[in-house]
Amino acid sequence: AGRRALVRRLAAVEALGRVDVACADKTGTLTTGRLAVRVVAGPDGATAPPDRLEPPLTAVLLTAALASPHPDAAHARSRPTDVAIVEAAERAGLDGGLRAMRAAEMPFASSRGFHAAQVDGRVVVKGAAEVLAPRCTHVRRGSDAVAIGEVEREALLARAEAIASDGLRVLMVAETTANSAPENPQELVALGFVGIADPLRAAVPDAVRRCAAAGVRVVMLTGDHPATARAIAREAGLPVEGDAMLTGAEVADLDDEALAERLERASVVARSTPVDKVRIVEALKRRGHVVAMTGDGVNDAPALRLADVGVAMGRTGTEVAREASDVVLADDDFSTLVEALVEGRGFWANMRRSLGLFLGGNLGELGMIAGATVAGLASPLTTRQLLAVNLVTDVLPATALAVQEPEHRELGGLVREGSSGLDKPLRNDIISRGVATAVPSLGAYLVAQRTMSPLRARSVAFASIVTTQLGHTLDLGRVEGRLSGSVVGAVAASATFTAVAIAGPGVRGFLGFAIPGPLGLALVLAAALSAVAMGRALRPGPAPGRIAS
Repeated sequence: AGRRALVRRLAAVEALGRVDVACADKTGTLTTGRLAVRVVAGPDGATAPPDRLEPPLTAVLLTAALASPHPDAAHARSRPTDVAIVEAAERAGLDGGLRAMRAAEMPFASSRGFHAAQVDGRVVVKGAAEVLAPRCTHVRRGSDAVAIGEVEREALLARAEAIASDGLRVLMVAETTANSAPENPQELVALGFVGIADPLRAAVPDAVRRCAAAGVRVVMLTGDHPATARAIAREAGLPVEGDAMLTGAEVADLDDEALAERLERASVVARSTPVDKVRIVEALKRRGHVVAMTGDGVNDAPALRLADVGVAMGRTGTEVAREASDVVLADDDFSTLVEALVEGRGFWANMRRSLGLFLGGNLGELGMIAGATVAGLASPLTTRQLLAVNLVTDVLPATALAVQEPEHRELGGLVREGSSGLDKPLRNDIISRGVATAVPSLGAYLVAQRTMSPLRARSVAFASIVTTQLGHTLDLGRVEGRLSGSVVGAVAASATFTAVAIAGPGVRGFLGFAIPGPLGLALVLAAALSAVAMGRALRPGPAPGRIAS
């Protein structure tokens, strides 16, 4: 929460540690979400910024604003695209015209790809060029509507792509006076295009790099034109060549198996819809991926529910999306999702450290007692003393390891799906720590048994088993080459308790100890140093907190 990623379901922390595909919305997550009209263009080449318009480009911007909710309507600010267009029209001095009443209206939907309204006896439309161009039978040139054919319609699509290649969201603007309803406008007259900028967030390229370095593949999802998506993805550092680009139309044409195979190489899905999101999550999960999916709208809720980690936007997201999510990004920023992934992998690393210490130490205690029994000696520890060992070594040190900050704030190695807390590397670490705890402690006890009284020998056994495990705690507790404060504090507190248990008159009598003397202290120190050295020798690989890719 301190890093603006709010976890709504605690189980999501475990899933965050295993995410290897992050599907992110472009608008508002990878980009700032602060949309602004940058260019207004005619169908044949005339282009101008919205603050320097002359006819007929003024009519293009005004028509685009009319094909948006009325500025005074309750839902007028529900879509950032509409807000950007209306605000540009107002700044251009078109306030009076854009407040004309809409006799009928068909709001934008991704399945339709356009917004239409009936105003003053005509239907005005703005939307995706590939949706509207095939409906155009004329193009506006000056005050005339000139009939066009297939070649001219292809030219309109090329014009839209040229604007989109600059990273702008491009909307085609058209109208019709034919007997056509807003629900299904036909015989359109193409007026021009509006190009809207939505800058990439400054932190996104570095966040994408961090994901790639840690084995997390980022897939950008957007409803924008493929050329717009390609330009933004290239700026973000995502692959855009060849099979890296996919469109919503291609998603719809592919069967489930073909889509799953195709997504293995995709990093951008343009013109995507909420339905596409569901199919994308299903396909990725079938291939064994652990998927994080972002969303903000009501229609995104099914994909958020289906994903291993559903991520909703805190600022712009709907309540439905937040309720369907596992994690909410308070600032809607993709780099915040990366911080959440860091915390998830940090959870796994800390869990492995704690398990390595906890189970390795208990295995060492069993090994020391079993070794003494085989040697025909009395048990090194009584039941009461053994409980004291567990109290000292299992509570504070293991807890300190569990709450450490993730290393370097980087993602670290990838946690494969199906990885459990007791995978082979961790089992080997537990066994090596168990041996490295049992052998030095048993050796110290055997020497003490021959040279000291039984009470002093048990004091040596107790102090040896504790200090060897505290030595392992210090060995495991190094983050970024230094010991964390929580680990140092836990070791200091445990060492103090051990000293009080052996030297404090009341506690010493209760636990059945005696002060071990100089030889006993030397044996304890030798056992602790030997345990750390032996543990490192038996464990040539990385510490259990470091998860190999």
